[in-house]
Amino acid sequence: MGQRATENLNSPYYEQLKDGFARLRFSNFVEEEFLSQYAQTSILRSRLLLVLALGVTLISIGMAFTEQDEHPVILIFDFLFMLPALGLSLWASTKPDSHRIYQFLLTISAILTGMWATSIVMRASLEGMPYYFALLVTWMFVVWFILGLPFRHAAVTSLIITGFYIYGGITWDFSFNEMSFTIAMLVFVNGVGIIGCYQLEHARRRSFLDSRVLGQLAERDGLTGLYNRRSYDQYVERIWRQSRREEVQLTLVLVDIDHFKAFNDHYGHQAGDDALKEVATVIALSAQRPLDFAARYGGEEFALILYGPDDQFGRERAEQLRQSVRNLKIPHINSETDQYLTISAGVALIMPGSARSMVGAIQMADEALYQAKEEGRNRVIVKESDSHIQTGRFRQNKVANS
Repeated sequence: MGQRATENLNSPYYEQLKDGFARLRFSNFVEEEFLSQYAQTSILRSRLLLVLALGVTLISIGMAFTEQDEHPVILIFDFLFMLPALGLSLWASTKPDSHRIYQFLLTISAILTGMWATSIVMRASLEGMPYYFALLVTWMFVVWFILGLPFRHAAVTSLIITGFYIYGGITWDFSFNEMSFTIAMLVFVNGVGIIGCYQLEHARRRSFLDSRVLGQLAERDGLTGLYNRRSYDQYVERIWRQSRREEVQLTLVLVDIDHFKAFNDHYGHQAGDDALKEVATVIALSAQRPLDFAARYGGEEFALILYGPDDQFGRERAEQLRQSVRNLKIPHINSETDQYLTISAGVALIMPGSARSMVGAIQMADEALYQAKEEGRNRVIVKESDSHIQTGRFRQNKVANS
């Protein structure tokens, strides 16, 4: 499944995997999808820490009312900043669609908590208890590895907390030896955090892309790299509903390689597989727009779905496909049609709102394909919504006419 499947894998996840992400950022919706998943993986830990921080803040407020010498600035800080930030962060954690708001509020909460911890460390040091510095170191590790902040958010948070500590040490005239030691410790902790958090997020991003690519490969045909029949059946149902809802024309194309059994018998199955791959590559190039879809329908058959825009586009695309396969110039000396490998194509042009059902539309393309083979192969037959069909003629005669 590996190489051939990924060659035709028109996937933003695979493209991102190939391009790399040294700057820890994906493109377009891939970044949004990753950030949403990233937030959810650590949300339980974050909620627990937010609840603990909220509880400690309430205790701090209670102590502020009972202690006469408590500085009023601490009480104002707790009331106006800590409580709202922690409460809003907890609220945002219950909104899966608001992951960016949640990460922003969580970052603000982490910064405020770090500032609160820094003030405790500073006051404890002034009272001759420098070992309280361990509280700040612990919070730094929490920011880098436990809260679940993206690397950039964690870096900004740690930088602000470190800057706040340095500013406090200068303002309160800490000794040179104490400041030198504590700043060196913070630099060391942040250095470990930068390396570890970067590698951790990089690994998670790669795992995210790998899982998405593997999920898409499971929908692919192992030989050609096109979508498989199961994926086609699921997709055609969804796109049919969408075409009816948006009143956009749907073009269904069924493609069959002419005299493929004779080709296999003469050149061998390996050559047959190679021919299928080359034809599949041409078909994949015909499905480049966002809602177009190409699949291996079964054996030497392929299916192509084109979403709009009009009759002429579908006709031209099918004819271009036929000519492109002929221009591959794959020798086929046992063909009764041409010296090179060719295809026949049946096209159904369907407008939503017509009396034709989805099954009827597929049968219409099926009938058009049978007619193309009946009239000499190496051609495209187009049928529209009002065309009369004889249901399943091609399926009934496929073996006899292969």
